Amino acid sequence: MAESLPARHAGGRYQLLDRLGAGGMGVVYRALDRLTGMHVALKRVILTADETPGADEVDTRLALAQEFQTLATLRHPHIISVLDYGFNAVGQPFFTMDLLDAPQTVIAAAWDKPLAAKIDRLVEMLQALAYLHRRGILHRDLKPANVLVVGDQVRLLDFGLSQDFAPEHSVVGTPAYMAPEILRGDRATPAADLYAVGVLAYELIAGRHPFDTSNVSRLIADVINTPPDLTRLAAGLARFPNADAPPASLPDAQPSTGTAADALEQTAGPGVLAAAAPTMAPQVGPDSPPASAPEVSPDDTTRVSPAAPPAQDH
Repeated sequence: MAESLPARHAGGRYQLLDRLGAGGMGVVYRALDRLTGMHVALKRVILTADETPGADEVDTRLALAQEFQTLATLRHPHIISVLDYGFNAVGQPFFTMDLLDAPQTVIAAAWDKPLAAKIDRLVEMLQALAYLHRRGILHRDLKPANVLVVGDQVRLLDFGLSQDFAPEHSVVGTPAYMAPEILRGDRATPAADLYAVGVLAYELIAGRHPFDTSNVSRLIADVINTPPDLTRLAAGLARFPNADAPPASLPDAQPSTGTAADALEQTAGPGVLAAAAPTMAPQVGPDSPPASAPEVSPDDTTRVSPAAPPAQDH
């Protein structure tokens, strides 16, 4: 059944043309900006009933407006620009972004490229994260679908909003890319974003995801409890001449996002890739199809209950 006329418009300014994709936090449409005549990407943010509880609805809308306003001020060559934001007639929030031309996920775009090109994409990703982190913004949902490549340039999208509007005692993210401390219920920090970069780096170099993602419960248990196995990463590096071997184990210290980006730029040596991941890294599981994200729901943004109660501030 076709959408009713009000549902096909947002904010009186945007006409929804076709659906581009959907995830746990919203639905993205190609839309016509009737003021400028330009096509944009418009995302309708999904809020649950718990997140808009009557008397608190005004506070929620105000908080969202403040978030949107912050995101709209960000300008970086590797971050998609938020252009406008608002609420439709029934109070559902939305925001608009640049519409990317024929984007690919970072995994698909760099899969068959030389090692130097893979390093370039990782550096661009880390540069964008460093820009966000310096402004106190965490991505919280890094995964291939949120790291797109257009014309050999990374563009990050879908950042900043997820956790602030999640129900109490739940976390928002994509299980296959969530850091163990997040799955345990700890507060998100820049290290969690770096962990996701480490997983993406593993996929780019080893040619597969480092987890067995066929079962969410087992995946979460492995992420939290299983030490890293870098043998497949070493095998992946062997395909590239003059590549540095990865370390036998991951470092105890977690570098900052900027430090990781600088190290990659200066050395172009993939041994530093492991430094992007936290100490608790994934266990290698059965082979996955090359150059693809996990096959099941662990690759979708979702709300999950932590494995332990959230840590309390003292």
